[in-house]
Amino acid sequence: LKRSSPGTADCHVCSESAAMFFVPLVYASGYLVLVFLAICMACGLYYMAELAEEYSRLTKKILTHCIQGVIAIHVLLLLLDGFPFVATLFGIGLHVLYWQFLKQFPFVDFSSPMFIGACAGLVANHWLWIVFFRDELQYRVPQIMAFFVPCVWLVPFGFFVSVSLGDTVLPSGTHSGGLGVASDGGKTSALKGLLSWFGHKRDDMMSQSGAGMYAQRDYFGKDR
Repeated sequence: LKRSSPGTADCHVCSESAAMFFVPLVYASGYLVLVFLAICMACGLYYMAELAEEYSRLTKKILTHCIQGVIAIHVLLLLLDGFPFVATLFGIGLHVLYWQFLKQFPFVDFSSPMFIGACAGLVANHWLWIVFFRDELQYRVPQIMAFFVPCVWLVPFGFFVSVSLGDTVLPSGTHSGGLGVASDGGKTSALKGLLSWFGHKRDDMMSQSGAGMYAQRDYFGKDR
């Protein structure tokens, strides 16, 4: 049997003692990076919503081309790579349903049967493709993500950032129901309305805890 030298044993002890602090440091730094990424993503989404609200015609054209491109990708995957017929046809039909939202773009009614059906179809589309990639073991996670980003998430994400809420779905604070956020000029972006709703909820919680003496601020800390 080979005996380890005293120097080697000391190195093992030093590495174990160092790992006792280094491993928690790695986890803490990783979670801190995730927080920074979430903040940067929120700021980027808000800026994209501002651009989409200002250039609604250009946004509509971009979404139109995205839908056409995604449908073409589905057809090519079906014909060239032998992707499943049912899942591919369902994805094409779902994007045809997305196309119908462009008729009233940038407005959308969240209580309409078409919107509810699109949300249900998005969930079903996820399930169909997850089942397919689970059974096809030759595809790795980067390949699966490379499919989901353009073919499943791109168009819904574009609509989420760019669609606007009218007075019927985003009433002012004097009305009941909805998000309870006042809209400027009769419309506001869905993403901006959601962030404003969180800002109102935060102010309500602070006022209930005795911090209502301070001026109310929006989601990004600006005075209203």
